[in-house]
Amino acid sequence: MTLTATGPAGSPHFPDDPDPVLYGRLLRRAHVTGRCPVWIHPDDLEHTLDRPTDPRALAEAIDALDGRDVLDRWWPGPCSSECPCGEALPAAIPQATAVAPETDPARRLDTFDAAVELVECPPRSLAVVDAYRPADTPAALGWAGICNYPHQDLVSLAAVLRYWESRWGALVVFMSRSRMELSVARPPMYDDECEQAAAEHIAFCPDQQDPQNGDYYTLSRYAGMIRGARSWHFWWD
Repeated sequence: MTLTATGPAGSPHFPDDPDPVLYGRLLRRAHVTGRCPVWIHPDDLEHTLDRPTDPRALAEAIDALDGRDVLDRWWPGPCSSECPCGEALPAAIPQATAVAPETDPARRLDTFDAAVELVECPPRSLAVVDAYRPADTPAALGWAGICNYPHQDLVSLAAVLRYWESRWGALVVFMSRSRMELSVARPPMYDDECEQAAAEHIAFCPDQQDPQNGDYYTLSRYAGMIRGARSWHFWWD
């Protein structure tokens, strides 16, 4: 991927005086309108990454990937003998016993409600993007938060976010220059779910395990931290 000085960031529209009511209305209709809201300031789109700029071509590229396969490819385990984590990562992402939900969490009303609840005190800038779902908004915008990492692939990133929408009811709500926050309507609760989600987070964003503040999270410790959490925060240094 190539970092550009500026780029056509998904032709976003920034409404005047956005609020949670407007956000919720746009979010619930995005799968019909093809215009999805996400909270981000225009200054955080000063640089963009290459990606398909045609919305249909972008959606088709994401459709061709399975987010679980992407996470397996990005998984950093097993640990080397020099790893400082204190608890060796397994060779593969642990898998929880899957229970198919009656309804896809990505389309449930409570999934949208969880996203709206997260923006009780919204930032001042809401982008309305050419995308049918929140998972696709970082790619549609050319979001450059991952520019310092080996996996600078916004299509693969969107595939993971789509998988999380369906698995956990997790929606992209906020983005900044290097951060992303998701609402989570169906957070992991059981031990095996928490361990799987924790491993997926580490594969998705390496700084989840090493926040570079002198601490270092083992997989089991991080799994306990996200148990029942209604929002997920990611930061790329």
